[in-house]
Amino acid sequence: MALKFDESKVPFIDLGNDLRISLDFTEYSDEQSLDKGRKELRESPEIVDNALKDLRQLLKSEEKLDIPINDDAFLIRFLRPRKYQADTAFEMIKGYYKMKAKKDFVLDNISAKAISVALEERVIKLYPNRDQHGRRIVYMEAGASWNCSKVPFPEVIRASHALLTLLSLEPRTQLNGIVFIVNFDRLSFSHLGQFTPKFMKNVLDYGQRYAPMRIKSINLINNAKLFNVLFKICKPFLGQKWGQRIHFHGSSSEALHKQIEPHCLPEKLGGALNVPEYDGRVLVEFLEQFQDKFDGNI
Repeated sequence: MALKFDESKVPFIDLGNDLRISLDFTEYSDEQSLDKGRKELRESPEIVDNALKDLRQLLKSEEKLDIPINDDAFLIRFLRPRKYQADTAFEMIKGYYKMKAKKDFVLDNISAKAISVALEERVIKLYPNRDQHGRRIVYMEAGASWNCSKVPFPEVIRASHALLTLLSLEPRTQLNGIVFIVNFDRLSFSHLGQFTPKFMKNVLDYGQRYAPMRIKSINLINNAKLFNVLFKICKPFLGQKWGQRIHFHGSSSEALHKQIEPHCLPEKLGGALNVPEYDGRVLVEFLEQFQDKFDGNI
């Protein structure tokens, strides 16, 4: 497992076995993606142009917002999750920057260095393959493999936000979305104490209302009895859409595979991919190559 660069000097993580982790910020042009964009996002040249024009007009009235309103890619990042409805994208942008300004939240101070401990501890991982629907797969440890004395829960969310925001700059991910797998294996009372109601409300408000990304499913595995206490904390803050997208799989690989097919998953999750155990330091080195994206977009 090593950081490498291709012939165009684009960084990637070589996992061996013809597997790699890389990011792609180019617009999709294949007919399958274009057709999906038309069907799911109302995406057409005319609608995109009108939405950009309308969103810019709305943003001009918000003098306190210092954002690049002439950057099409920046605005489309907010328009795609809202299916090119300029008014709801406008509300998302305002909410996003309001959350970013919260002193007790974690959308500030984003860099590879700032999240390095969470990555080195392998609390959050990005899998190399997309799922059968073209969605990015993000894996999170929330049980025995999570040392919460080293990585408190706010720092898990900070690292998640940084990684997901980079993914949200990929047009193909803006179209297809992201799926989570969260492992609660041997969740303990020390872990449970990390999930305070106030912080969970902020996290869920951000994820459901203001995060410019399409979270398509949240797959909870090894969710035993103690997890029920945690879910009672979170349930009042769950909206209908996310409530329908949370799937409880327990210890059943078969249940997980109904959501994400085995050929997309590593062997540790009953999948077919021979993915080596993560070296979190390499992921830090990889993300360091995108500091300009952090500086300009997060």
